Amino acid sequence: MKLKTILKLCLMVSVMAIMALAMTGCGGSSDSGEGEEAAADNSGTSLTFQQWWGGELPDGYLDGILADFEAETGIKVEPLTAPWADTKTAITAGAANGTVADVLSVDGQWLAEFVDMGILTDIEAAGVDTSVGADTWKVDGTAYVIPVNNFVYPMYVNMDILKDAGVEAIPTTWTELLDACQKIKDSGKQAFALNLGTANPNGIQNVYGGTGWASAINFRAEDGSFDVAGNEGQKELAELFKEMYDKGYLYEGATTLEEAEMTSNFAAGNCAFTIAGTSTMSEFTDVNFETALIPSKDDYEGKHGIPYASWAVGISSSCENPEAAAQFVNYLLSGKDGEVAASLAATAGALPNSTLAEPDYSDTPEQFQSFYEIYKDNYVINEFTGLPNATDVCTSMTNDLVEYLEGNLEVDKMLENWQGYLDNAGK
Repeated sequence: MKLKTILKLCLMVSVMAIMALAMTGCGGSSDSGEGEEAAADNSGTSLTFQQWWGGELPDGYLDGILADFEAETGIKVEPLTAPWADTKTAITAGAANGTVADVLSVDGQWLAEFVDMGILTDIEAAGVDTSVGADTWKVDGTAYVIPVNNFVYPMYVNMDILKDAGVEAIPTTWTELLDACQKIKDSGKQAFALNLGTANPNGIQNVYGGTGWASAINFRAEDGSFDVAGNEGQKELAELFKEMYDKGYLYEGATTLEEAEMTSNFAAGNCAFTIAGTSTMSEFTDVNFETALIPSKDDYEGKHGIPYASWAVGISSSCENPEAAAQFVNYLLSGKDGEVAASLAATAGALPNSTLAEPDYSDTPEQFQSFYEIYKDNYVINEFTGLPNATDVCTSMTNDLVEYLEGNLEVDKMLENWQGYLDNAGK
């Protein structure tokens, strides 16, 4: 996350003051009546918001944000909530039949595909103030999506399983991880969860890729080109998971395990280690767990890359009132001087992308607070964000990894295949 500077704060205050005077629905204080006038001017304006957030936030929380926005601006926003995996289907189906929502929550895997399909519009041209965001997602220089919340992916550790297996400390290196997995297996418990189901093929990113990123084993070279075939670090990473598979350290059914199944099994106390987003932490109320960095190679001494995903938003190209949609996006990022973004991040167990937000994490679980301190000394990474045809590429890579784990594909051939998938993405 980029640090907020005093200069940027001054600039943002000036920008917001100008916008407050110039833009409909961004009126001044309620004492002057300008807020009420703005709401009246927008009376009858409505938007639809396709997302999965409502299903992961406390009941009624998202509705409260939308109600506050309507009271302030007069713009009504109807939430269209579906699970993550169904949200993309809803958006693409809506684009095909002309019923796509006005504001869309977009996953990084979908970005290039949605731009290529013409689903998204230029958010800056619509009026979104992207300078408020620490990060903006662009394609060919055009800003199409801006994250609201960023979720990091720590390793979750079931401390009771470790204690019962005689593992004295959370493993920090690959050797320590393998030793712990053996003890856990010997105790009759499941050790490490890797989700390689392809209904939602993000295990190749968050768990497999995340284990590599923890040791700066990347899919890309410094110049941004893909560097997988013949990459010794990638080969060592693959061999680590092959050893875990051969020795029975991976959670049973790993080759078809989906993310939701993985997290629900950890929540039920069925395995010792899993890698999942901080948004899932609320599911683990019945588990004595801790959060930790993903273990790194034994000889690695640098900062750890931490996988992350975002709740990010764009505006559909078919939106009939992009200015109103931009007002809503701006509200999520900078509403009430950043308090909306700050509250949303703290409630969801996330990190805000808004540079105005100053979340109070005192009410979040202790495990989130402790990992937040760890996070600040490291960095976030996801080399698949914005990759064209990312879902198809991740599916192909996952299928090859399964073949390799099952002994039907040599590691060098797998990495050659991956190089081809990545180089040819979008072609």
